[in-house]
Amino acid sequence: MNNDEWVDLLVEARVNDKPSPVCAHQMQGVDLDAAYMAQAGLVDRISAPISGFKGALTNQAAQTAMGIDTPVSGVLLEGMLLPAGSIVELGNYSHAVVETEIGFCIGKSVSEQITVVELPGYVEFCLPMIEIADIGSQDPGAMTIYDFVAANSAAAGYIAGKRSDLESINEVEVFLSLDGNLLHQGKATDTFGDQFAAATWLINQAVAQGYSIKPGFFLMTGSLGALQMEKKPGSYSADYGTFGKIDFEIS
Repeated sequence: MNNDEWVDLLVEARVNDKPSPVCAHQMQGVDLDAAYMAQAGLVDRISAPISGFKGALTNQAAQTAMGIDTPVSGVLLEGMLLPAGSIVELGNYSHAVVETEIGFCIGKSVSEQITVVELPGYVEFCLPMIEIADIGSQDPGAMTIYDFVAANSAAAGYIAGKRSDLESINEVEVFLSLDGNLLHQGKATDTFGDQFAAATWLINQAVAQGYSIKPGFFLMTGSLGALQMEKKPGSYSADYGTFGKIDFEIS
């Protein structure tokens, strides 16, 4: 199998709302570069406008589970944005996972690598975010990190909260509840140990892949706290304290 054939199978699964294919074992000499090439091919063939980028496997436990020692990234597309208060239909996903995250909204175009010190000059505001990732796979037991990345690192849906500022962002904590019962709590430093480092890495990762990051794009830096793998219908609330709150439902 070559890269174009890999992309064909990824697109076919996406168009037909099927779980992502497991193909990496059929690729000779497969590596992360090949997986990102397949991801780029998938994004290009979907033909939806890009709305930002997401980090995945941004803590060591998640990396260990996938047999890798680095975070990975995916591309957010306009059709993935869900308004706050949305009813998330589980039937629209193969295997949805709910994650509490922090996001950055870009205010100035970025097309070159930047440093953490330079980051605030490119950010318009920060905000709480919810990711509805889709880790569905045609063969979960055989899925590799390369299959995960090629299928766009589980990017599927996200909810954006209200804008906030950069002050004390690393002190933010979040509490996710279902029908008033606490499911998990997380803190901003669960991702990279530093939100500014996480956002800078994500920008540089996207730029290295040839993307230009435009004003209005979101950067979603990675999960805070546990992943909610077993979803139950009901009313969810992600409370970030003074940073904001996102309410949504799962049906």
